[in-house]
Amino acid sequence: MFKKTITSDFFTTINFNLFLQSILWLTFYLPKLRFWNNISQFELSLKSYLWLEKSEIISFYNWRSALFNALKIIWIRKTDEVIINAYNCVTVSNVIIQSWVKVIYSDINKANYWFDIEKLEKSITKNTKVIIVQHTFWKDSNIKKIIKIAKKYNILVIEDCAHSLWSKKDKKHLWTFWDFSFFSTWRDKVISSVTGWFLFINNPVFFNKIPSIKKTLINPSRYLVIKNLMYNLVAFKSYKLYDFMWFWKIIIHLSRKLWLITEILTKSEKECNYRNFNLTFPNSLAKIAIWELKKIKLYNNHRRWLADYYNKLIKNPLIKIWFTKLKTEKNNYFRFPILLKDSSKLEDFYTYMKKNKILLWKTWSISPIAPYWTDLKTAKFNIIENPIAIDISSKLLFLPNHSNVNLYDVEKIVKLINNYK
Repeated sequence: MFKKTITSDFFTTINFNLFLQSILWLTFYLPKLRFWNNISQFELSLKSYLWLEKSEIISFYNWRSALFNALKIIWIRKTDEVIINAYNCVTVSNVIIQSWVKVIYSDINKANYWFDIEKLEKSITKNTKVIIVQHTFWKDSNIKKIIKIAKKYNILVIEDCAHSLWSKKDKKHLWTFWDFSFFSTWRDKVISSVTGWFLFINNPVFFNKIPSIKKTLINPSRYLVIKNLMYNLVAFKSYKLYDFMWFWKIIIHLSRKLWLITEILTKSEKECNYRNFNLTFPNSLAKIAIWELKKIKLYNNHRRWLADYYNKLIKNPLIKIWFTKLKTEKNNYFRFPILLKDSSKLEDFYTYMKKNKILLWKTWSISPIAPYWTDLKTAKFNIIENPIAIDISSKLLFLPNHSNVNLYDVEKIVKLINNYK
């Protein structure tokens, strides 16, 4: 329509289908928003899709609720410690801090975004209760080696698969390795139902705790559900009108000012002070998630095509392609990170691309704890102990790789990158 700017800041699955479904839920189906039983249907579909029929599942409104209740199932105590990847999201830190346990950041490897295995083992103390393994941007995180360490010290493992729905390791799905695993249909993930997090309990030892957890959960208010559905309308229209007389800025500004859409992170979350951990997954969004799950192969194939194109044609020596050897891997290609060899050039390169109508995603750039405006002190992050996470995050940017990027767009992106000096 009027779109000229190519952006990766808008989220991965904005499309006309989501726009239309949201209109239907906000009009014809509005009286039934909270009464249809689509949640059970989606849970069965997701269990079947993930080959986790023997596991138990609990659906939550957001990640905060899912992780908080997982730690509750584990019966974590104030003296316990939880180890997480030093390149991470503030929502993870927030939940651990609000659970009144100590968050331990373990630095990442220079060669990837994963745990440095030697440093991880050194981070373990007698109080270590849990390791949360984040499969960052669809790549596995040396999960087999981490499992060996966990067994050695009798530590529980939680797999954070928010970025890795469908990704595999040695022909085995990443999420089938240990005690707990998380998946997401949040609006910036592999598929989108605006919000939605799913806790899989894979260890039968904890099955008896599930009924007590489900009793504490409550449905989101109708107002909150409507705000999530409104996001699909606002996001789609603002994306289509991005370059037309600043309409997109007016739409987003008014929507936020009038509280018509939900924010990704609330003020309390940014301050690691969020405490509302008892919301279940909304019924209407479960219906959207069912439709989106059917399209995951289509999304993944498109992202893989873009990843192959970037890998083959980006030749600028100042830019490093992080994920290579794509032909030998089966992944969802969620996000496509590039690494500038000089961190001082990050803002210059971002500005250069922006001037040429390419908006690169940098929410997970600049700071080791995303988003980049996070207060590291509030998140209990130790700068001295995690130099690699700080160094890598200061050089990272992300190329557009969502379903709205076409051949003309990707050709323009590659040409601009190769011409950058």
